[in-house]
Amino acid sequence: MSAITGIFYRNGRIVDPKLIKDMNNLLSHRGPDGSHIWLDESIAMGHQMLWTTPESLHEKLPFYDQESGLIITADSRIDNREDLSKGLGVPNKVDVSDSYFILKAYQKWGEKCPEKLLGDFAFAIWDKDNEKLFCARDKMGIKPFYYYLSDKKFFFATELNGLINLKEIPHKLNESRIMDYLINIIDKEITFYEGILRLPAASSLEIDFNKAKKSIYWELDPHKETIMDSDEEYSQKFLEIFTEAVKCRMRSAFNVGSLLSGGLDSSSIVCTARKILAEENSNYHLRTFTGVFNDLPICDERNYVDTILATGNLKPYFVRSDQISPLSEIDSIIDNIGEPFYVPSLYLHRELFKKAHNKGVRILLDGYDGDSTVFYGERYVLDLVRDRQLKKLLTEIYFLSKKYRLNPIQIFLLSIGFPLSPEPMLKLLQNILDSLNIDLTLIETGNFELLNENLVDNVNLRKRFQYFNIDPLKRAETCKLRHHYRLTSGFLQYSMEIANTIASKFNIESRYPFFDVRLVEFCLSLPNEQKYSRLWDRIIMRRAMENILPSEVQWRVKKTGVGMNFRRNMLLFDQKLLENSIFENGNLIGDYVNLKYLNNLYEKYSNEGKEVEPLNLWLSTVLIRWLMNKTFTD
Repeated sequence: MSAITGIFYRNGRIVDPKLIKDMNNLLSHRGPDGSHIWLDESIAMGHQMLWTTPESLHEKLPFYDQESGLIITADSRIDNREDLSKGLGVPNKVDVSDSYFILKAYQKWGEKCPEKLLGDFAFAIWDKDNEKLFCARDKMGIKPFYYYLSDKKFFFATELNGLINLKEIPHKLNESRIMDYLINIIDKEITFYEGILRLPAASSLEIDFNKAKKSIYWELDPHKETIMDSDEEYSQKFLEIFTEAVKCRMRSAFNVGSLLSGGLDSSSIVCTARKILAEENSNYHLRTFTGVFNDLPICDERNYVDTILATGNLKPYFVRSDQISPLSEIDSIIDNIGEPFYVPSLYLHRELFKKAHNKGVRILLDGYDGDSTVFYGERYVLDLVRDRQLKKLLTEIYFLSKKYRLNPIQIFLLSIGFPLSPEPMLKLLQNILDSLNIDLTLIETGNFELLNENLVDNVNLRKRFQYFNIDPLKRAETCKLRHHYRLTSGFLQYSMEIANTIASKFNIESRYPFFDVRLVEFCLSLPNEQKYSRLWDRIIMRRAMENILPSEVQWRVKKTGVGMNFRRNMLLFDQKLLENSIFENGNLIGDYVNLKYLNNLYEKYSNEGKEVEPLNLWLSTVLIRWLMNKTFTD
């Protein structure tokens, strides 16, 4: 969770040392353990150090390797050090940093080096002999990388705040991003600032004085298949990969903790980590951090959490999530992130990060969105129809009818008949599902009702929504392609960027075992029957966790959502802030938002409370609060 910064004047201008120091200072909260810069005429790089791994205690960045003439700055954790050691002839010792392995990988493999790396990383290498800068970001996009590029200059930083406060970079509002934000389009590159971009996951940038080239160095293969002889072989292989994914993320020089919600994903991480510690004969008790909802039992999973804690060797800490306001710290959060954001549940994570920091934890394991990796088997039933597997189809319809308490004919219509029907029929079905309170989302719609009426019929906006949201879903017509879409749509990368920035405020490095590339590739390649079978989603993980998870958690059927807490608490704690934003400062977003709709929504929410979905109120308020404190150039 360190920070990297850099400047490259492509017109040969000499870098002012004060400018790179200022960039570092803007991100000083990310690195309390050291701040350094390196300069050479038109190129400069900076680094803010947060010690995390044992090797990082011996690391100083930026690092200049006299032998190769290469200079590197990096925020990285490399998990295949042992393999790289053999291939590069670099000793795998505690005084050899992860960034040194990256530098030597570049020296040997050039721009192909990111392909050889496992782990989470964002780095920049100045190749002095060839006068070019090479930058790359890890395959899943865990580590952020923001940049500004023109014919004359290139600036990069770990956070937006390292760029948006510089006079050298234009401050022009990107109205296209505002539209995306309001109707839930996730573009992997643009930001709310025109010209400031994010380097997408699994991408690299090569820049010299004359040209710039962006490349995708790795792609997730949706056609790869893994075939084994039995369920036991599949589950054993899953356990092997998953255990390694957890283990390599426990490499730390400081206390390690884990979020624990009581769900299948976080519980699997905690119990696997505890097993690893026991096998290493460690006396360390893994710290766990849990949000509890004493006043809102519908959101509380304390019974599942207590089941995990009862297995021993864990040190639990709790946060009263039912007493947290979704908006009370919103101005500080927006200032931290640098732009509006689309992760409403962040207010809960932020308090857990704060608690972990207060308990001396720097490394926090997180099971966030393990569903995207292990997958629920969406579209599996439709695949059975296409493949004419009648016996399996009838079996799954029977179990779905039990799950949703509908008769098999209704299930057939809902899960097969209507999805294969024209769009007008889909819309009719969605209305029926909503009225029955059945969670079987079959169509994706834009949030156009929130938009200013003058924008609703904007042809380019409609086309953009079609391109980013509708077309990819239409192409993802099979179970495997839908799985692939979940992993590559851009929302995971976006979530990691936001979570990374918030965690950094508390010197926390979040690590995500479910986004280990080896595990992601394996799970995507599995047959559908290993993702969903006879009512049980994520069946391969449930089988793999035998004798590791308590059975009550291993075979739990439903998740407990926290949406009710959000709907209740925003009205309970944030009513004045909502009113101030919407009624007194709503004109700031009048060009983008239908204010009449927004005012009516607030009146309905204030009268009916938690029965009303207030997400559009939250989105609009975040946008207003950001604009209240920003000025832009034309």
